[in-house]
Amino acid sequence: MSRRSADLGLHVEQLMDESVARVSTDASVSTVADTMTTQSRCARYVVVETDAKLVGIITDRDLIAALLTADSDFSVLSEGQDGSDITAGDLMTADPLTVSPDAEVPKVLHQMNEAAARHVPVVEDETVVGIITLDDLVTHLAGESAHVSAQMDNLAGIIRSESISE
Repeated sequence: MSRRSADLGLHVEQLMDESVARVSTDASVSTVADTMTTQSRCARYVVVETDAKLVGIITDRDLIAALLTADSDFSVLSEGQDGSDITAGDLMTADPLTVSPDAEVPKVLHQMNEAAARHVPVVEDETVVGIITLDDLVTHLAGESAHVSAQMDNLAGIIRSESISE
């Protein structure tokens, strides 16, 4: 009899966040950064065109890497650069990894690892319906691990009590 991991049947739709923050390609990075830190407390936005088509993703790490790294074309540390003309479209990761709601979690983890992606838009019929993050997956797996550990402790207790009574 083969055994299956508890997560083999788990699908992205069961863990994804359906509230997805969106910005347009022409949104200024100062607006994006301000919204990330003061309004939404969201570390990532999907970048969409006017027809709501997904064209990229921009994260707080993208902002830091592009704006605060001296050798970046967009560095505000460079003389004469204040960042006022930089847009989300300039800094986004274009054509990001996407997954469908019915994608299985182990496969998605593998894809995220291969793409070095921490935030993955969930797309159905060319529409962003959610986002799955590495944090979501790690939190779920940690909970599963704690559950398995508790069951193993329970089993070990039963084995000990049966061994003593024999």
